[in-house]
Amino acid sequence: MPQQQRAIRTRQVILSAAAKVFEERGYTAARLGEIIERANVTKGAVYFHFQSKAELALAVMDEQRRFVPPSAPRPSPLQDTIDLTHRVARDLQENVVLRAAVRLVIEQGSFTMPNPSAYLMWVRSLRGLLDAARENGDLRPEVDLDDVADLVVGALTGIQLMDQVLTGRSLFTLKITNLWRYLLPGLTTPERLAALRPEGSLPAEP
Repeated sequence: MPQQQRAIRTRQVILSAAAKVFEERGYTAARLGEIIERANVTKGAVYFHFQSKAELALAVMDEQRRFVPPSAPRPSPLQDTIDLTHRVARDLQENVVLRAAVRLVIEQGSFTMPNPSAYLMWVRSLRGLLDAARENGDLRPEVDLDDVADLVVGALTGIQLMDQVLTGRSLFTLKITNLWRYLLPGLTTPERLAALRPEGSLPAEP
């Protein structure tokens, strides 16, 4: 394996191991020694890629960007907005890196100055879909897109935190469905509402 590819693979192995430890223990209780042991690499390999535990945590947080789908024209941008929130719920249940990133975003004041970039990234993604929904005639004219994007990201953050404590996020998808069931009548017209699926329209996983 070429050296560059080996370095990329080693970095990813370290990130994956770090995500598991951060997700289980949080930033403060996580130990670099345990991350090194789980990654099955040397201490030197970790410090070659990351100068500190804080830098490693920031790299895990940055992995959230991989879970934001690229924007593309679709027949129903408002349904796409709903589906994006359900995709996040699915990914949180299935992907430890995203779960760790979300936990670290919440805990980041313990190892770095609070950075709003993760929240702003999700707000921008939703705002782009809502812009398309407005152009498509899906939204009532009085709806403020910035307010809706902020509200949905804030609601998702709170719902996943509460559901993690109560059910290990096993009801996260159901609670997102309920969120949209109550939000949509205020966002769109009765005619458009009839065609929307608050439970999402993502294909079932095999």
